[in-house]
Amino acid sequence: MINMKTALYLNGIYEGVLEEILNAQKSDPERTCYLQPYSTSRIKLLADSPPSPHNPIRFYASTTTHLANVSYMGDVVGWECKQDMSSTRLVEVNKEFQHHQPSEKEVYMEVNGKACVNLIHVKHLVLLKTPISVTALIKKNGDPVKPRTRAGNWAYVDPLPDWVGVLESSLEEHLDEELAANEAKSTSDLSATRQERLSVAPKLPQRVQIISRGFRRNADVIAEVKLRAKGKCEACGDNAPFLRASDGTPFLEIHHIITLAEGGEDTVDNAQALCPNCHREKHFGS
Repeated sequence: MINMKTALYLNGIYEGVLEEILNAQKSDPERTCYLQPYSTSRIKLLADSPPSPHNPIRFYASTTTHLANVSYMGDVVGWECKQDMSSTRLVEVNKEFQHHQPSEKEVYMEVNGKACVNLIHVKHLVLLKTPISVTALIKKNGDPVKPRTRAGNWAYVDPLPDWVGVLESSLEEHLDEELAANEAKSTSDLSATRQERLSVAPKLPQRVQIISRGFRRNADVIAEVKLRAKGKCEACGDNAPFLRASDGTPFLEIHHIITLAEGGEDTVDNAQALCPNCHREKHFGS
């Protein structure tokens, strides 16, 4: 089971190293490979609670040539302090490098005269179909990771959902347009034609990663508008259709009179608390 509380972001790994790991995994998907950052400091997350194959930690990695994007992810399944490794263990890992990660050559014990510490054991490396901005990673203090100008170092971050970067991607607008066009065509077809297609159609839809643009909205606006409405829709005047299961408050949705996409302000004066029916009518009604 993946540790779902904390993940590790590694900034700027040589792409050649990652490609060798991918190739090694092709012949043996459960092979353990290695990463060895230059840093002289221990990765505290791994040193204090070493992961294992049964309790791995998810990691995300940018490459030296694309520091602003996460292009790879995988599982950390172990950690060693290089300075504590026995000569027998060094020989063992060096053989692994020679056979499966030749660009690494050997366990390097120092760089520029400074002792190196971290040997990271990794499995299940994946090249993301859709690289994601490092700003999508949230540090443990709640701040997004900022792209760096130099490779090196790491950050402890919240894990992302497993599907991020792995599924095929589609712009939300394109997905909506495609569905609308297909619906119009389906409606114009004979019922028998539709039924024939339905008889062989997959029962489960294809999963995709949707790319869309959103806004970081002001929670104070939402709270003030809902309090102003006093549980009633500000369009039709009816009571909210139900109470939220989470806190028992009336379920009303916040609608911007001039939409944010059209440059409308995120203010109390430009917002209404609406029941779901009136909200949909504002967007789709004639």
